[in-house]
Amino acid sequence: MPRLDNKIVRFLAKSRASYRTILRESRLLLIFAAGIAGFLGGSIASLMGAITQYLHEILLGVEHNTRLSSATELDIKRTFLVLILGGLLVGISTALWRWWRKTGDIVDPVEANALHGGRMSFRDSLFVMFQSIMSDGVGASVGLEGGFSQAGGALGSKIGIFLHRRRNDIRMLVGAGAAGAIAGAFDSTFAGAAYGFELIIGSYTVATLAPITTAAICGVFAASLLAGHGYRFPIESLPSIQSSNLFWIIFLGVLSALLAVLLMRGVTRIESFFRSSNFPIWSRPMLGGLVVATFALVSPNILASGHGGMEIILSTPPALTIILAVLLLKIIACAVSIGAGFRGGLFSASLFLGVLAGAAFTQIGTWAGVLSDADFGLYTLIGMASFAAAVVGAPMTMVALAVGMSGQMSALVPSMIGVIAAMLTVRRIFGYSFATWRFHLRGEAILGGQDIGWLYKTSAQELMRRGPPVARSDQTIAEFCEQFPLASARYVIGIDQEQAFSGIIDVALAHARSREEGGAEQYVSDILTNASAYIGAHESLSRVMPKFERLTTEILVVVDTEEHRRVLGIISEEYALKMYQQQLEERQKEIFAG
Repeated sequence: MPRLDNKIVRFLAKSRASYRTILRESRLLLIFAAGIAGFLGGSIASLMGAITQYLHEILLGVEHNTRLSSATELDIKRTFLVLILGGLLVGISTALWRWWRKTGDIVDPVEANALHGGRMSFRDSLFVMFQSIMSDGVGASVGLEGGFSQAGGALGSKIGIFLHRRRNDIRMLVGAGAAGAIAGAFDSTFAGAAYGFELIIGSYTVATLAPITTAAICGVFAASLLAGHGYRFPIESLPSIQSSNLFWIIFLGVLSALLAVLLMRGVTRIESFFRSSNFPIWSRPMLGGLVVATFALVSPNILASGHGGMEIILSTPPALTIILAVLLLKIIACAVSIGAGFRGGLFSASLFLGVLAGAAFTQIGTWAGVLSDADFGLYTLIGMASFAAAVVGAPMTMVALAVGMSGQMSALVPSMIGVIAAMLTVRRIFGYSFATWRFHLRGEAILGGQDIGWLYKTSAQELMRRGPPVARSDQTIAEFCEQFPLASARYVIGIDQEQAFSGIIDVALAHARSREEGGAEQYVSDILTNASAYIGAHESLSRVMPKFERLTTEILVVVDTEEHRRVLGIISEEYALKMYQQQLEERQKEIFAG
């Protein structure tokens, strides 16, 4: 009997191990999991859209199935009351959340994939979803994309963790959830898949093609079941592109990028203003709501994400002065909404701003005689794709949306040209998209969803070469040259009387100085260089690489602490770059092997 019990135990243990291996290794299961994540992401996007539409109708009196940004008239007192009280609710919930959670910034899908191996907090994501619904629901000039991409990514993360998948698989499932949400929200499989690749995962590989595409298809399917329709622009046909159009397409792409940078810097300035002010955190969205409500007196088009406004501009374009006024007010309203603390995204808002920029550009070009009325639809699509690509940092996603939302394949090439011009301009004068700009402000080297978490886990102490040659900086150059002959070392680390790092000594320079008249009697301290070329032992590789570039030095000295600066070793730029490249290659092998 005991032998039989032992056999049963061994059989169950072996079965459990096989079960876990299947969960962890099966590619087919991974594709199925991605489809589930995409379906849930698309469902959440549709439900959030339906809830905010209901809030617009109940709170702001918008007619049934009429978008807030396309409303021609709103009750003034009601609009002020809803935006101010809604802002107060968002502000109070933010303050309570920070008090309760006692954590820093909520990790979004991009940061999760870049630094945390795709691991996200579902509780934090539910809070982002709630605040996004409240912010858009009361009319703040934000979209819902921040909420449903966050929720979709978190669901993908939880599915991957539940299945005990590898780090790269979890990261991919985060991208699958977000891809399904975007695909479902805009009824565009290609746009959702491109969004997952470009922004959330940060790269495209053959191994991730099937899961992400499956997720996007499932997201569209889920949204069609719940919403039954997607966004489509009233554009019947587009003119063919002539060689003379290329200049104006590129010009519009550059102009859209400049306006996008203005928007992103505006958000930063307003955030800085509120942080430096004495306004408590719970009151800031309320003040932002007051500003947005004031702008709504001029035009309700500036409220919410702007989908209804896009339809108005494309179907019955207003006068140029109105378009320019709405464009300016919408930029300010978006900056104020995000900067004051309303939660949401600039994805949809940047699409509307791009349509406004393209419409204004076309009307001015028609007035100047370089464009015609027939070009209106084409240039509004180019403006939409270029502006949104500059803000979001997902160029192929926006090209796909321009084609999908217009139903015109002829929009592909001109949209791509405008997007390329916009992206190059933003990279040249700004360097970041809105999705990564806030990481730069925090001092993080995150440019997308590429996995750079290992950069933060590898310390300078792990990379350094121990026992570098050292010399006292208070000795004479003659004594130094006697201690270190010309071919003995290239650099020597200078230390002061308290054994603290004081600079780097070039051995060749010391010997050259010793041959000068009176040079041998000078002190080593006279030829020390790069006194700031040191780094703490526990600083990560992410801090090491930028310091090489900033100081233009070939070596960094690793010290124990900032206070004592005891020399522990050195890191050469060549070795650090070699390790960096090796790590990148290892991760690429893991991705392709998966």
